[in-house]
Amino acid sequence: MIVNKNINDNSIFKRRWNKFKTLKRGYYSLIILLTLYVLSFFLPLLINNKALIVKFNDEYYFPVITGFISGDKFGQNVPGETKYRSLKDSFKKDANGNNWVLMPLYPYSPYEDITYDGNKMYQQPSFKHWLGTDNTGRDVFARLCYAFNISISFALILTIINYIVGILIGGAMGYYGGRFDLFFQRIIEVWSSLPMLFVIIIISSILKPSFFLLIGIYTLVNWISMTYLIRAEFYREKAKPYVAAALSMGQSNFKIMFKHILANSLVPII
Repeated sequence: MIVNKNINDNSIFKRRWNKFKTLKRGYYSLIILLTLYVLSFFLPLLINNKALIVKFNDEYYFPVITGFISGDKFGQNVPGETKYRSLKDSFKKDANGNNWVLMPLYPYSPYEDITYDGNKMYQQPSFKHWLGTDNTGRDVFARLCYAFNISISFALILTIINYIVGILIGGAMGYYGGRFDLFFQRIIEVWSSLPMLFVIIIISSILKPSFFLLIGIYTLVNWISMTYLIRAEFYREKAKPYVAAALSMGQSNFKIMFKHILANSLVPII
């Protein structure tokens, strides 16, 4: 019987997956999005103004891994870090050809401005800068690619945290009800009435803005809507016979909430 159950579960999942694959736009969009997102984690190797490998005086250097290397190391008369594109051009003029630089596929950083290697403001799209440069000389294509990784990661992490908080609080409110539900409803009403824009401004002015600080600030605001949806689903499901059967079998509240009721309350989550 256990084997048959697994077979049935697999067949249900397979049927659902095959049904999703018939939605061509959704299926291929998922593949494209996942592919681009995975590639975005390798952007330092593909889009960067740091060299992948530098051979100088029979020694090998890996700036993209080791980070900062002073220009004096390679005989450049420039302050600060090595300008690898200029170094590559200078090595090409070397008659011996013993020194060389291997740059990424797109050798521009999203952070370099007009102070770096002769970049100019508002350059038109070209073979050198595929989408041109902005008002400070930064490459638009490089910034767009790095921003893609940040924005998708931000959205995924924020969504997961909001769902976890909303499911835990909303599920408890719907399952226990009574005073527990009323207490959290009052908290949610007070919290949702706060001017969140000003709260965000105040917190950002006190603490140094960062990726995870923004996630924390947005989480303070966005968990409420999911909480109400899960609360309604739990209120509806807890009155059904399978919950009473689980209680009569002596199962814990936690198992009933998150093994039985939650499994039947996935519509708002999905």
